[in-house]
Amino acid sequence: MYISLVKEIRAENREWINFAKGAAIILVVLYHSSLFLNDLGLAGSTPRLRLVLSYFPMPVFFFIAGLTARRMLTWNFKDLWRRRLLTLVYLYLLWSVIRVVFYLIVPHLRGTERSPTDLVNIALLPVWPTSSYWFIWALAIFTLLAWLLRKLPVPAQIGLAGAVAVLSTTPGVLDLDNVGWDRVAANFLFFITAVYFPHAVYRLAARVRVWHAIVLVAAYIGLAVLLVPLHLSRVPGLILLESAVAVAMGVALATLLVRVKWLNFMNTLGQYSFQIYLLHLFLVAGALALLAPFAESLWLERAGNALPFLLAAIVLVASLYLAKLLRRFSFLWVSPFRKRQTTSVSRRAHLNGDLL
Repeated sequence: MYISLVKEIRAENREWINFAKGAAIILVVLYHSSLFLNDLGLAGSTPRLRLVLSYFPMPVFFFIAGLTARRMLTWNFKDLWRRRLLTLVYLYLLWSVIRVVFYLIVPHLRGTERSPTDLVNIALLPVWPTSSYWFIWALAIFTLLAWLLRKLPVPAQIGLAGAVAVLSTTPGVLDLDNVGWDRVAANFLFFITAVYFPHAVYRLAARVRVWHAIVLVAAYIGLAVLLVPLHLSRVPGLILLESAVAVAMGVALATLLVRVKWLNFMNTLGQYSFQIYLLHLFLVAGALALLAPFAESLWLERAGNALPFLLAAIVLVASLYLAKLLRRFSFLWVSPFRKRQTTSVSRRAHLNGDLL
């Protein structure tokens, strides 16, 4: 029995997880750098690239989050609240408040979104997330949904999540006009699938070959061509298919590239992906405020194609070092209301960004 268990563990591959999270957080920071700079007219031609890359990061993050969530299905609601939901609710409210305070000091220059300091906006945050921290809120909703649906047959759960995802990712069909609810509808499928099939994922990852990655990259690019240049996003299920291919591609590429020593920094970024996500938006917004007075400068406009990449690189490095500096302040990453019996292993898991 022991030998068979060892063989099963060896047949699984989990080394790719931090690498995949590292790749996803790079794309998230690049996405937001381009998005914010575009409000100043300084994003060059990157908005179209941003659209192509947008199908990858969040499905990957939610898929990875689901891989370690199976155990919660055995808990009662009291344990679910104490061990998972409390931390998510606390962090969502804490960082939403920090964001409001930040924008009381730093000017909010994004005319395309509602002011973070709007009182109605703040009051509705618990049920109508409009801040960039919607993803923490979504994780809480995913956790609660998975627990509530746990007694339904697994095919029914996945089928229901898939149907909602198709509707929500087809423009004009199920548009809730809210980033939190729209993303919940679009991404719950990835979370719930990972919850029930973690070992299958690990075993498939262990069997990945180079040709698998090549096929998946080609499929991703092909679908991106259909969605962006050819404007076929209204075809039902096409965006969802692109996101599913993105997840498979991310796993395959991470499995292969994690062995490349000079790419070890990707694992570090993955380990700190949660903290980087929380911190990077302040740095991007701060940079936007500094650049705003020079937005019409010819030299900045000419650098538009390179500027989002440069800003993303600077913000990534700065966010990583800032995360390490703030690591000692555990209340920023873990709920202080959790009972003392929380193990040091569990505490380290949260501090290492295992929420993302």
